Amino acid sequence: MNEFEKWIEGRYEPHEQKQKEHEDILSSIRKDLDAFDEAGRAFEEEIEELAEKTEALLKKRQAQYEQS
Repeated sequence: MNEFEKWIEGRYEPHEQKQKEHEDILSSIRKDLDAFDEAGRAFEEEIEELAEKTEALLKKRQAQYEQS
């Protein structure tokens, strides 16, 4: 390896290291976002289930009220 190649290698090695760190950070962020999305979907399902139960209970109470 000649001096120019060594100089080029020395210039790009820190860049490659920073690029790997950047990719690792992005990967971590993607994993966190995926987990957040999954938690959001689970929460939506719970809310929908609660809304259905609430609506059923409301209809039941209205029917009882109308019979009285």
